[in-house]
Amino acid sequence: MAHLDQQNASGANVGELVATLCRQAETVCRRIVPRDLGETPLYVVPLSQVRSMLGGPCACDGFTSPSLDLYLQNDIGPAWRGRGPCMVVNDLDLDCTDPEDIELAVTATVLHELAHILERPRLYHERQNVEPARLLFESIVMASYVQDPLPATALNESQLQHGDRFIRIALHLCHRAGRVGTIVGPALVCPNRQYGLSNANAYRDTLGTEPERMAGSTIHEVLKSPAPEAFARLWADDLAQLSREVTTP
Repeated sequence: MAHLDQQNASGANVGELVATLCRQAETVCRRIVPRDLGETPLYVVPLSQVRSMLGGPCACDGFTSPSLDLYLQNDIGPAWRGRGPCMVVNDLDLDCTDPEDIELAVTATVLHELAHILERPRLYHERQNVEPARLLFESIVMASYVQDPLPATALNESQLQHGDRFIRIALHLCHRAGRVGTIVGPALVCPNRQYGLSNANAYRDTLGTEPERMAGSTIHEVLKSPAPEAFARLWADDLAQLSREVTTP
């Protein structure tokens, strides 16, 4: 990671720091998955810069959706370069003030959301002549989703959103980020314990040499190849344990 001033950040300084870190994170993303992103614009937006209804309180560290760039086009402003994947980083609820801790939190969130983006069939949802009213409605629905904490009964949905494909992508991204000098612990990018799964480090160990061997492959190519047997077995064991917990009275 880039060296940062050791003085604690506060107030407006945090917003300025996060905006800089988001720009740096976009560069890191392009370095670690250049073939996946190509020339497509990538938008990494701090929540503090979002003026639309998607701004304000947020129950998560970050979020993305296939049409988020359309929802936030006005917030992105002059930086808008056409359609592309978009993510928001929640800098309003950071539980740290040290610049290096903020950098680590932002980077982990960006890699987490990038994994979600790369798990999609396409980087973003291609849409033509969509009505503004439709985008407004979708923004309202998404705002409700990201601003309200998930009830306990919704945990299964979170587990589905952070399954074996997501975990595998996230671990590859961590490895590639480390290769370019951005070191982030797998558990920060892939907080499996929140979803009742084995620690991300355990999953990393089951991948063996795959991240190094496939460092030059696209993430799509990684997903097309069979996962290592140990990785698949650990995922199956986790699913079996979750199933037992659900069915046990």
